[in-house]
Amino acid sequence: MVRVTSGWTDDGSPVRKVIGYYESRAKAISALSEYNEHPYDLAQDKTTFTDLWDKWCKITYTDKGLKVPNPYNAAWKRLDGIHSMQMCDIRRRHMQGEVDRCPLGYSTKKMMKTLCNKLFKLGIDCEIVTVNYAKDINLPHAEVSDKHHPFEPEELDLLWKHVGDPGTDIALVLSYTGMRPTELLKVRTENVHLDDHYLTGGMKTAAGRNRVIPIADKIEPIIRRWYNPDSEYLVISPKDGRPILTYDRLRSHIWERSRVLDQLPTAHLPHDGRHTCATMLDNAGVNLKTAQLILGHSSRDITRRVYTHKTINQLIEAINQI
Repeated sequence: MVRVTSGWTDDGSPVRKVIGYYESRAKAISALSEYNEHPYDLAQDKTTFTDLWDKWCKITYTDKGLKVPNPYNAAWKRLDGIHSMQMCDIRRRHMQGEVDRCPLGYSTKKMMKTLCNKLFKLGIDCEIVTVNYAKDINLPHAEVSDKHHPFEPEELDLLWKHVGDPGTDIALVLSYTGMRPTELLKVRTENVHLDDHYLTGGMKTAAGRNRVIPIADKIEPIIRRWYNPDSEYLVISPKDGRPILTYDRLRSHIWERSRVLDQLPTAHLPHDGRHTCATMLDNAGVNLKTAQLILGHSSRDITRRVYTHKTINQLIEAINQI
């Protein structure tokens, strides 16, 4: 048994609380050492990984009337080995073990680490733990994905013939902005500047967040049709009249309902629009720095990253080349 002094009585006697029970003296000493290095509130040491998951889901999604996205649910199920563990007992090695034994690929393991990070950050905010051990989880090398395919020119021609179909409109806007699907879904109406031919948005990386995204002349009528100053978000579901916001809602409310997309010879995913934009920018000979700015890619070349500046008009001219 390992216990620590947590206070004193009026007569000067120590008040002790138990940290835990361990099968060997060496493990007990190690636990005491970890506690002394990173003390935590012993009154909350019974909070489990499942308790924190439930709290996170409630705060982040269900209290807002939203459904927890499937990728998070899938990652949660893959972490079943630590569901019942108390947060104060979970260390990197426990989470690493769950990631290592997962038979699926890089993206699944990355989502497992992402979820652990979010739960530990909430645990710190709630003063249940003091250290985010999840940030040190190691991931395998990223795999080169072959599941995304740019829209072919013939497919784009077909899409342009069916403007007005919700799935077609989404595919075209993604293909001519290079935005990630979730980036488009989270664009706020107040950040759309139609008269100046650009919007601001983006996420995921420092280079991608809050970037200027030029609106190509080809897709401006679509965005103008979507634009509603009384709506908080640009993209609204035709199914229930509410913001889409999540990838799952995009697929179920629009993408998988589109008869036009279903006619294409290749089965495409929403993210294929981003690949299409990158391909068309390259084919049009748009210089690398400009393409990086449009797509929100970071540059490893410090000279290009720091000293090369592009005006909004230059980005608009570039996107209109495709």
